[in-house]
Amino acid sequence: MRLPGASIVSALALPLAVYAADPPAAAPATAGPSTNLGPVTMADFVTTCSTPGQIALTYSEGPSEATMGMLETLKEAQARVTFFTNATWLQYMQYAAVTRHAYLDGHLIGMTYRLPSDNSQGMTDARIKEEIGRASRTIQDLVGQYPKYIKVHESNLKDSRLLNLVKSMGYTLVGFNLDEYDYKFNTAATSGQIADVFDSMFAKQMDAYGRKASYVVAGYDVPSTGAASGLPKVVNVIQAHGYDMVRLDGCVNDKTPYKKDPIMNNGYVGDDKSLGGAGYKHGQNTVKVIGAAPPPNNNKDAPKDNKGVAAAPKPAENAPSTPGSSTGATSPVKPTDSAPNTVAALLSTSAIVLAGFALQAFL
Repeated sequence: MRLPGASIVSALALPLAVYAADPPAAAPATAGPSTNLGPVTMADFVTTCSTPGQIALTYSEGPSEATMGMLETLKEAQARVTFFTNATWLQYMQYAAVTRHAYLDGHLIGMTYRLPSDNSQGMTDARIKEEIGRASRTIQDLVGQYPKYIKVHESNLKDSRLLNLVKSMGYTLVGFNLDEYDYKFNTAATSGQIADVFDSMFAKQMDAYGRKASYVVAGYDVPSTGAASGLPKVVNVIQAHGYDMVRLDGCVNDKTPYKKDPIMNNGYVGDDKSLGGAGYKHGQNTVKVIGAAPPPNNNKDAPKDNKGVAAAPKPAENAPSTPGSSTGATSPVKPTDSAPNTVAALLSTSAIVLAGFALQAFL
């Protein structure tokens, strides 16, 4: 995969030697007992927050030109999200700068891992570990922290060997229970419908259960989606419904959202922006949407910082996933399934019922 627009900055390539080349071709893979631990279930993925009313926006496959615009919107909103950085793009100077900017602005930096051929067959455990470790070190070179939270992009979501290997390295797998469909609503004329997805989900959740759920949202910060242009309206809809925007560490009450080592599973660390740190922040303000008035603020008194920690329940195994996904762990940037034409088509009755499982864990 090549990031749209990457060719225009090829002359600005940053010489990050640790990610400059793939390792030599490996011998056929053999699955050892330590990474052949049976099927990976939804309980192995973060798909909900520990507190109803929280919402964690996550964005994968960046950084890109789109990410910079999103950072400006988030700064205006005084809101924090989680970016799952694809280290491939950090060889370009301007994208490396965007990732560092995101970290300094207080956003949580996770990692996207994409298999070279979207299939782990033919790759040894050692090679997979080295690739993940190399990507993690590249991110650490920019932000000073090794990511802990990871989204694994691969075509076979039942690849238990790969997912168990990632877990054995101490990474936390992240899924979602709400897809914002920014890859469907990817034009200036349609990106406003991304917020309609949130609005409809929140309203139907309240109608069905009489209280808020919690959400981990899947989005993509690349130019081929509507994520950047749709974000201002999304923030305002979240605010209007009284939801609280959090990073993933706040979502699952994790004070140590980074790893001590990129390959070894030997513990975790936090920084001043992590949950419990002086720089941690959650919540949001309404932002200006060009050509539209902001919605009424029904959440003016929402707390803006929270250092309390409570035990996080396991996510429901039957949490909803995107079409074509068996685990809800990831979704391609441009899925091949047919695109729904309306928000109503995306939010069918069955999808709303499934979303309720995120709430029922707290009833």
